[in-house]
Amino acid sequence: MMITKRLNRLISLVSVLLLLPLGLWAEDLVLQNDHCKMVFGDDKFVIKSFEMEGVDISAPQSTHLWEIELLGPRGENAVVKPWDTTFDKAYKKFETVHYSWRLLLEGSTEYYVLASVTLEPDSEMPEFDFSVILPKGWTVVGAEFPRIAVRRPEYARVILSAGYGTRYAAPTGGWLSSEYPSCTGALQMTMMESKEGTFFFSTRDEDASQKVFMIGGDDNGCIFLQKTICSASWTDELGIFQLPWKTVAGFTREGWEQTALKWYRPWALTTKWGRKNMAERGITPWILKSDLWLRPIGVEPETVKALKKGLQHFGRGTAVHWYRWHQIAYDTNYPDYLPAKPGFKEMVADAQALGAHVTPYINGRLWDPTNHTYQELDGAKASCRKRDGTLYTEIYGSKVLNTVTCPSSPIWQNIQKNLQKEILDSLGVDGIYVDQVGAAKGEACYAENHPHSPGGGEWWHLAYRDMIQNIRSEVYGPDKAMTTEENAECYIDLFDMMLVVNSPHGSWVEMVPLFPLIYSDRCVYSGFTYQPGVLNDGSFDFMTMKSLLWGSQLGWVTPEAIMDKENAGQARLLYNLTKFRKSAHDIFEGGRFLGEFVPGGDNPTRDIPGYQNTHVVMGAIWETVKGRKVYVVVNMDSVEHQVKLPDGRNIVVVSRDAKRQWR
Repeated sequence: MMITKRLNRLISLVSVLLLLPLGLWAEDLVLQNDHCKMVFGDDKFVIKSFEMEGVDISAPQSTHLWEIELLGPRGENAVVKPWDTTFDKAYKKFETVHYSWRLLLEGSTEYYVLASVTLEPDSEMPEFDFSVILPKGWTVVGAEFPRIAVRRPEYARVILSAGYGTRYAAPTGGWLSSEYPSCTGALQMTMMESKEGTFFFSTRDEDASQKVFMIGGDDNGCIFLQKTICSASWTDELGIFQLPWKTVAGFTREGWEQTALKWYRPWALTTKWGRKNMAERGITPWILKSDLWLRPIGVEPETVKALKKGLQHFGRGTAVHWYRWHQIAYDTNYPDYLPAKPGFKEMVADAQALGAHVTPYINGRLWDPTNHTYQELDGAKASCRKRDGTLYTEIYGSKVLNTVTCPSSPIWQNIQKNLQKEILDSLGVDGIYVDQVGAAKGEACYAENHPHSPGGGEWWHLAYRDMIQNIRSEVYGPDKAMTTEENAECYIDLFDMMLVVNSPHGSWVEMVPLFPLIYSDRCVYSGFTYQPGVLNDGSFDFMTMKSLLWGSQLGWVTPEAIMDKENAGQARLLYNLTKFRKSAHDIFEGGRFLGEFVPGGDNPTRDIPGYQNTHVVMGAIWETVKGRKVYVVVNMDSVEHQVKLPDGRNIVVVSRDAKRQWR
């Protein structure tokens, strides 16, 4: 069956090369429907025009369409670009424009690089597809496709999917990048917005393969591309390489929010991770009601005292994310977390008696090669290997070398399952926070003993998916929660909650609520950014306000800091917004975030250290679980303000509090 499928693919590709239809040669090749018109050159790949909604977004040709890295049977290793080949032909057949390039690899025998652009009659955007025909024994180990140059309007800004979402000035030189899936690339998309509208660039990869999205600038415009380290399985035994997804690109006169809702969310809801809403997923019930998180670090008496004070102040249902509870130093001797520090089990029970739910920290990705378990359990066989056979090794604040462990390894899967079971059983905790899974990028792995094809690809995500699903079914009961760091989309259905704190922010980059627009009704998330060193300079107020508006569970703050009398104003805002959130689960427990707005009227601005200039009163539009639209408005200021809603109504929002208003 598989051989037949591959033979059919080979016949199809040969047909593209040899059966050139008569009468289809033209000076220009045109794809056109009611949504889009693209004009291509016929002597080489060039987009002469790319028109949508009456706007031509094409730029003077300043990039090539593709690059490939090849590996040959004798160790040949070369990066090939179009000018390293001979242009073969270009033609249009039905709704597709085909391009081919001749490639010399084995003497005088010619092989082919094939690219196509398809615009179906009802499609809103063109689709880009890519394949290579190679001699037996050769593989494509890296690919960049497509590379698309578009015009950069004045004052254009680009949007990447790092964390919640980030917006930068469109580059005029250099590159911005987003590694997917990771904390720098939660979604498979990038955009560029201007007064003209929004350019959209996205891959349609339902298996979430590792890839990098890049946006570069030059004198002529911006270049959008995605590149990937390929899996060896993408080149079959017949020598046919097929990039296993299509890429779409398009332009609309709408803003970036409506563009994301129109062109990304509908596709996202068809994927294995986005198919189910919160109610259908069976999320651990206490997580759904956890409107506030406290983050104790260590078990010192002052930490435990502050935690108890915080739990009493904020009330029952507060969740606790507990760090440095283990005997080993942080980021050292992983995964040998047990035994816990003396008295920790009793501290957990005391917190639970005050109505808290406790999740201790572990790391789901790193293994310290000097730990005794690395030798005893043959950790070297579980580690990710580079192409040269060496280990991926990372260094964090502990200064200790940690190796990246392959999620496909049965050794690592058993370690994680047994470790999590022992923590849950021995400490009586309510769940476990598994760090890095939703945050750290996947690595291409060439270990010969691992149950995946060498290289990059979809296996990283699918291996974690298998591991987490197995652990949950065998170890976790319905009242136990598994959470993780960050919000890479392909993992959202696997975890009860995702902590989102790594979004870049500053005077040069602005956070935007891209992720909530797509997935607010699909997953639970908490946090905003890392806790600032000073809470009472406006930054923590800003974080708390934005967290509520974007649908995040609040806090993720150390109890010592929030209960310090110098931060009484911040504690008041956090308390009031937590109380508001508890009363608004019809909004935040399965409702949909539809966008932000700035209320008019009495609404002064303030410069927020580490962030931006902002209005002290901000609003968001939500749709409740029953489909009713509602405004949520937050005043982070110390005085009340009368502001105007988008529909023209005036409302008063008291100091350090929130208000809902039905639309």
